[in-house]
Amino acid sequence: MDDSRRPRCSDAARLRADPLLATAPTAARLLLIEVPGPWGRAGLTAARLDPQVAAAVSAAAEAAGVRVQLIRRPGRHPAPRPESAEPLTGAGPFAWAIADPSAKVVRWGSWQHERELLGVDPAQPLDPGADAGTGPQRLALVCTHSRHDLCCAVLGRPVAAAVAAGTDRQTWETSHLGGDRFAANLLLLPEGEVFGRLDGVTAVAAARALDGGRLELPHYRGRVGRAPIEQAGVHLAAQALDDSRLGAVRVLAATRREAAPPEATAPGVDRWQLRIGHGARLYRGVIAAWWSGPELLSCSALAPKPARRFALESLQALQPIDDGKEAEECPITR
Repeated sequence: MDDSRRPRCSDAARLRADPLLATAPTAARLLLIEVPGPWGRAGLTAARLDPQVAAAVSAAAEAAGVRVQLIRRPGRHPAPRPESAEPLTGAGPFAWAIADPSAKVVRWGSWQHERELLGVDPAQPLDPGADAGTGPQRLALVCTHSRHDLCCAVLGRPVAAAVAAGTDRQTWETSHLGGDRFAANLLLLPEGEVFGRLDGVTAVAAARALDGGRLELPHYRGRVGRAPIEQAGVHLAAQALDDSRLGAVRVLAATRREAAPPEATAPGVDRWQLRIGHGARLYRGVIAAWWSGPELLSCSALAPKPARRFALESLQALQPIDDGKEAEECPITR
């Protein structure tokens, strides 16, 4: 099909009813860097930053397992005129931040000259007590990265404006969050919860629900820093137990029980056994994981790719959790 006649990826995903669950980024931390104006497709390394600085910051973040998100204030960001396309050095100050959902804190700093970003250590331990005073702690990031996917800009910009006007969270536009086909996408910090397939009304509702301690499950993609199987377990068990309270469902352990044979000629199914806590009850769940047929997953995709799918096959109540011993979390393979 001619690209001009290809449906937008978000429209196609809606028609296919692509599930949103278990699609949040798995990096445990986020490094936010304010870079105003347009962004190139590659994000940090295609922004108006010194290429050597951008490459060094990107490498340090990757080594630390930290995801880099460019941020900018909501609004129009026209491309600079050729005569004004000089680097950003000296035009600030601009903000940077490290967000850690597990610590529930955001550390803020500022930069005036690009080389100052080289002094930001994305792996440095955060101090919730001290870092909470470095800047705003309630953030809303909406993906509007048009050069990565047109859907994110067309659908994301109105959502960013609605969230800025309809909530008390400091709102930023951000670069690629993954899941372009789920645009508009919203990341709420410091909680690290990601929501998709939003418009202005549902985005504000998702933010307000989270403020009230609930997850809007129909729009819920997962929590940053969790493995996909853990994200899937929380989401599917919360649906089965009809409990959308934030933190009410915990995946305590996950073990792959059955894997598709590598010699299989058709895509197989992996089965995982999960130990799930819900209040004082302990459950054993079995989740099936498989790959969908190849689809064009973004507007700029050059070739079809499969996407991960999950389904809850069983959920069995076990004995009550005893003195918190069963509630100790175990490592979950990513």
